[in-house]
Amino acid sequence: MNVSEQQWRVPRRVVILKVIVAIVFIGLAWWFATDAERLLVAGLVALIMATYAVRDLIWPVRLSVGPDGVMVSRGFVGRREIAWGEIERLRMDRRRRLGSTSELLEIDIDTTLFLFSKHELDEPLDDVLAALRSWRADSR
Repeated sequence: MNVSEQQWRVPRRVVILKVIVAIVFIGLAWWFATDAERLLVAGLVALIMATYAVRDLIWPVRLSVGPDGVMVSRGFVGRREIAWGEIERLRMDRRRRLGSTSELLEIDIDTTLFLFSKHELDEPLDDVLAALRSWRADSR
């Protein structure tokens, strides 16, 4: 299989959920139009959720990998290219708290740690980690 790049992006259901939450808070802002504090809070939440939804629609790719390394999303809309040689460690962080398990994919370079959840990559994190390790091995 000759694939030049693999990408992981924000799941559509997460984007749709953000849009729905924004719409609900727009409705709440309209409902509380006579109460300045509630209007402000509802309006701010609606604006924040709408902004994140637009970002996820325009720049949905959070992680991509190719023969030369990985591209990770950084900050709100930033991107960073990382060569395979810069990556010190790829691993899964699993923690159990209060009866639930959280998982994060970690890409460790020097003093920077990039973290990705399943809500950002739309694939089981074990599969993403396996793919990253495979790409890394093939690049050597």
